[in-house]
Amino acid sequence: MTFRRFVGDTLGLAASQYAARAVLLARGVVSAVALGPAGFGAWNALNLILDYGTFASAGVLQGLDLRLPAPTVRGQAREARRLLAGAWSVVLAGGGLFALLVVGTLATGHPALLRGLGWGPPLLMLGAALLQLVIQYQGSALRARGRFGAVSGSAAVQALLGGGLGLLLVVRYGIHGLLWGWLAGTLVAVAWVRRAAPDVPLRPGAGRDGVGLVKGGFVVFASFLVSLVLRSVDRMAFISFGEAEHLGSYGLGLMAAGLVLYLPEAAAAVLYPRIVAAADGALDEAVVRGQVLRAHRALTLLLPPVVAVAMVWVGPVLEAWLPQYRDAIGAVRLLGLGALLLSASTLPGYWLLGSGRGRTLLVSGLVAAAVTTALVFGVASRAPLPAPVAAASCAGYGLFAAAIVASAARGLFPGGGERRAFAVASFLPSVWAGTAVFTACCWGDEASVRTAALRTATVVLACAPLLWWLGRGLRPRPAGGAGS
Repeated sequence: MTFRRFVGDTLGLAASQYAARAVLLARGVVSAVALGPAGFGAWNALNLILDYGTFASAGVLQGLDLRLPAPTVRGQAREARRLLAGAWSVVLAGGGLFALLVVGTLATGHPALLRGLGWGPPLLMLGAALLQLVIQYQGSALRARGRFGAVSGSAAVQALLGGGLGLLLVVRYGIHGLLWGWLAGTLVAVAWVRRAAPDVPLRPGAGRDGVGLVKGGFVVFASFLVSLVLRSVDRMAFISFGEAEHLGSYGLGLMAAGLVLYLPEAAAAVLYPRIVAAADGALDEAVVRGQVLRAHRALTLLLPPVVAVAMVWVGPVLEAWLPQYRDAIGAVRLLGLGALLLSASTLPGYWLLGSGRGRTLLVSGLVAAAVTTALVFGVASRAPLPAPVAAASCAGYGLFAAAIVASAARGLFPGGGERRAFAVASFLPSVWAGTAVFTACCWGDEASVRTAALRTATVVLACAPLLWWLGRGLRPRPAGGAGS
């Protein structure tokens, strides 16, 4: 894969995702208005079922992502089919166990924040989570075959149709309308990936094959789970200590953070199978490593100024269109900064996982996630409000990202100087842009468009010299050389 093709795949995946996210963002805004802060908070809590349901596969899909690319690249169809069937057996078992866990938890009356919804919405969300496992299973086969267009297409149609229907239905039917729309989009996405790869087996294979994949993928699975805990501990803290209204306001910040993270995650989705194949000897490791570094450098330079400008305009947008959520302005900006910091660890983290260094990532991530959990819960227990919890989450994101980048740098570069340069280049643009935003936003009226325009000019002028310097001065080279 040439760097030009990589860029094309990444931008294609990102474009479809951003188009989909635009619809989901519109759905989120309409939902925030239609449901109010309390209802929107309940919706955010309900989404935890979907988030954690994707991990019901117990690591078998992560093991499949590690094992499947090599035989697929080599044309070993029988071996690939054996691995897929074994993985499917674990997916079915894990999905069943997760369903029992959710039903059992709801039967006890927990969490209290969802009691007012009854059984319907949680069970509908559970159904969506189980269908998502089918999409993920098929997606593993498609990614191993290099068919990223089918994967991005299914994700796009799921979001466009599911989000679009939800946008139309939420005004009249509330949370039920959101769920009906999402289920419809998910069913179409299942049909989409199935049509793209109809030969992927749906008959369970040998249990030992699935167990072997679980063992092989456990480190990757655990690392992803730690990352999810890091990104959901704030919602769990609100569920434990806060009010639905505050979680609803905080949810706007979560939407903003998700938008920031989509571009680096799109790049990682394209590169991860290649990293795995290179670690298995099927591709040139130096070439793939060079692609990782070039993509990482481009993202860490280009994302911060774009996000910084968007952060400036949060104030007038919320004041004009969502005045009942004006208390979310600080949280949205803080979570935007946190997402920028976290995005700097996305490609290094995937490189650690795909190149067989997942244990290093897991240890670093566990420590950072434990500290973040203690910090967020400690803050939420005393001040369960959007801005304080967002500040704690932002600090946790930065700690986690720093730990991952430092771990990856030790394998990417031979010398301490190169490692330090890599770390600086990874985080300085985000820290600089964030500092410029919060400094500029200390003065003026949040509702004023004129003030926002002046703040924007200030932030752009502050960021331009640093980006020019980093773009020209820091040119990190991987150990052993890197191709493009």
